[in-house]
Amino acid sequence: MATTLATLTAAQPPSNPLRPGGRHPQIALTHERLAALVGTSRETCTKVLRDYADHGLIRLARGRITVLDPARLKDEAG
Repeated sequence: MATTLATLTAAQPPSNPLRPGGRHPQIALTHERLAALVGTSRETCTKVLRDYADHGLIRLARGRITVLDPARLKDEAG
Protein backbone atom coordinates (compact mmCIF):
# COMPACT_ATOMS: atom_id res chain seq x y z
CA MET A 1 0.00 0.00 0.00
CA ALA A 2 2.87 2.38 0.77
CA THR A 3 4.27 1.77 -2.72
CA THR A 4 0.95 2.67 -4.33
CA LEU A 5 0.59 5.82 -2.21
CA ALA A 6 4.17 6.86 -2.98
CA THR A 7 3.58 6.33 -6.70
CA LEU A 8 0.34 8.33 -6.64
CA THR A 9 2.05 11.09 -4.67
CA ALA A 10 4.90 11.30 -7.18
CA ALA A 11 2.33 11.71 -9.97
CA GLN A 12 0.83 14.80 -8.29
CA PRO A 13 1.59 18.26 -9.72
CA PRO A 14 4.20 20.38 -7.89
CA SER A 15 3.18 21.90 -4.56
CA ASN A 16 1.17 25.08 -4.61
CA PRO A 17 0.61 27.01 -1.36
CA LEU A 18 -2.75 28.23 -2.69
CA ARG A 19 -4.04 24.68 -3.31
CA PRO A 20 -6.15 23.08 -0.57
CA GLY A 21 -3.79 21.08 1.62
CA GLY A 22 -0.97 23.57 1.09
CA ARG A 23 2.41 22.06 0.46
CA HIS A 24 1.34 18.47 1.13
CA PRO A 25 0.29 16.32 -1.82
CA GLN A 26 -3.28 15.06 -1.70
CA ILE A 27 -4.71 11.95 -3.29
CA ALA A 28 -8.45 11.93 -3.98
CA LEU A 29 -9.18 8.27 -3.33
CA THR A 30 -11.52 6.35 -1.06
CA HIS A 31 -10.34 3.45 1.07
CA GLU A 32 -12.43 1.14 -1.11
CA ARG A 33 -10.81 2.30 -4.35
CA LEU A 34 -7.32 2.17 -2.85
CA ALA A 35 -8.01 -1.36 -1.58
CA ALA A 36 -9.03 -2.38 -5.11
CA LEU A 37 -5.81 -0.88 -6.50
CA VAL A 38 -3.57 -2.79 -4.09
CA GLY A 39 -5.62 -5.99 -4.09
CA THR A 40 -6.79 -6.11 -0.49
CA SER A 41 -10.01 -5.64 1.45
CA ARG A 42 -11.35 -2.24 2.45
CA GLU A 43 -11.06 -3.22 6.11
CA THR A 44 -7.36 -4.08 5.77
CA CYS A 45 -6.76 -0.90 3.79
CA THR A 46 -8.42 1.19 6.51
CA LYS A 47 -6.33 -0.49 9.22
CA VAL A 48 -3.07 0.15 7.37
CA LEU A 49 -4.02 3.75 6.56
CA ARG A 50 -4.85 4.41 10.21
CA ASP A 51 -1.46 2.99 11.18
CA TYR A 52 0.24 5.34 8.70
CA ALA A 53 -1.80 8.24 10.09
CA ASP A 54 -0.85 7.32 13.68
CA HIS A 55 2.81 7.46 12.64
CA GLY A 56 2.42 10.89 11.02
CA LEU A 57 2.89 9.74 7.43
CA ILE A 58 -0.56 10.73 6.20
CA ARG A 59 -3.73 12.55 7.22
CA LEU A 60 -7.09 11.02 6.38
CA ALA A 61 -10.21 12.89 5.34
CA ARG A 62 -13.37 11.79 3.58
CA GLY A 63 -12.31 10.63 0.10
CA ARG A 64 -8.88 12.23 0.45
CA ILE A 65 -5.45 11.18 1.70
CA THR A 66 -2.91 13.91 2.44
CA VAL A 67 0.68 12.71 2.42
CA LEU A 68 2.48 14.54 5.23
CA ASP A 69 5.88 12.86 4.86
CA PRO A 70 6.52 11.51 1.33
CA ALA A 71 10.10 10.51 2.13
CA ARG A 72 9.11 8.33 5.11
CA LEU A 73 6.24 6.87 3.11
CA LYS A 74 8.69 5.92 0.36
CA ASP A 75 10.95 4.30 3.00
CA GLU A 76 7.94 2.38 4.29
CA ALA A 77 7.38 1.11 0.74
CA GLY A 78 10.90 -0.32 0.72
